[in-house]
Amino acid sequence: MTIQFADIAHATAADGEISAPHLLALRQLEWDAGRIGREEAEEILALNRTLSRPSGAWTDFFVEALSAYLLDGSGARDHCSEDTASWLTDALDALGGMATMAELELLVRVIERAERVPEALRRYALEAIEAAVLTGTGPTRVSARPGTPRITGAECRLVRRILFAGAGPAHAGPSATEFLSRIDRATRGGDNSPEWRALLDAPCGVSPSISC
Repeated sequence: MTIQFADIAHATAADGEISAPHLLALRQLEWDAGRIGREEAEEILALNRTLSRPSGAWTDFFVEALSAYLLDGSGARDHCSEDTASWLTDALDALGGMATMAELELLVRVIERAERVPEALRRYALEAIEAAVLTGTGPTRVSARPGTPRITGAECRLVRRILFAGAGPAHAGPSATEFLSRIDRATRGGDNSPEWRALLDAPCGVSPSISC
């Protein structure tokens, strides 16, 4: 890790927010280096947790920079290795589990872009959404509101992106069916988004009631 990168990260952590000049400097350091390394990736993950007011520009940088680290684009298509996926989930667990939308968006973006992605990464993302649906707290919820389990439109769209990423619903095997069935049972009677029923009724592959 460069001294400049560490200095900017530490200054930002102390402020609880990242200024436009600091963000620009981080971008310039990243691209000047060609590609971030594991130390920088760990620093960016930790830095994200210190921000009390993360901006859209920060989220864009966070997802873009860490996607570049996580995806091996040396071939014709991007690839996320088992080792790299394990590093990410272990790093998030060390921080207390997935806690921000930036982190969840990162996982979803990697799942979408990779030609092949470890199922453990897909499962990790779905488990974070399931926990939010059941408890009312998590990266998809702006404020903690425990109550009757319910699934929001934003969560439905994330689930759809995860299940239909890559080769599409061919990835949605028994584990996906079990996931959707659990959510459906848990949220019956809840104030679900209309998008939930549309997701269950999606053709070929993801609805527990549909076989192809």
